[in-house]
Amino acid sequence: MKNSFLLQLERRRSVYYLGNCVTLPKQYISDLVNRAIKLSPSVFNSQSTRVVVLFGNHHCKLWALVKYELSKVQASDALDISLSKIDACFASGFGTVLFFEDIEVIKQLQQRYPDDSDSMESWSEQANGMAQLSVWAALAAENIGASIQHYNPIIDQGVAQEWNIPSTWKMIAQLPFGTIEKRPEAKSIISDEERCIIYE
Repeated sequence: MKNSFLLQLERRRSVYYLGNCVTLPKQYISDLVNRAIKLSPSVFNSQSTRVVVLFGNHHCKLWALVKYELSKVQASDALDISLSKIDACFASGFGTVLFFEDIEVIKQLQQRYPDDSDSMESWSEQANGMAQLSVWAALAAENIGASIQHYNPIIDQGVAQEWNIPSTWKMIAQLPFGTIEKRPEAKSIISDEERCIIYE
């Protein structure tokens, strides 16, 4: 099947070994992230997804913070493995996109649509996931590797203080990105019959 969108989705893989030799300008990457999110759907067009893009020392500070917070909660054996993984796979990259949801926007939706109030947070996180995929696939189209990580909530407070994050922004995920230093292995995929039921 020759579908350009599906071809881009095929290129999007979890790349865990990243380098920092990206040659694209930082402004180009920032514009790419912005446009990918702008084109992503959201519940009632609420546009509640927020991002912070970290390059250079800011990117390094983030992963130093992750390691510091992990050192408080993990046993030594597990910590050594985690720290090695962070250094080799995430901190080694070119940058990180932090994804958030603006809770104030969600609260306004809940007030506006009370019948759907209980579903709004779930729907907003679904929208955030679509924004993550859009950014991830857009980076993959530029031959930039990335993977989604979830070191929140242990880093939430430190991130908010370091980068002046508004109090209404709830962190959802982190997307470290960079040059692809090691291609991911082929992944197992379940059969179409297990995944999809079709009635004609």
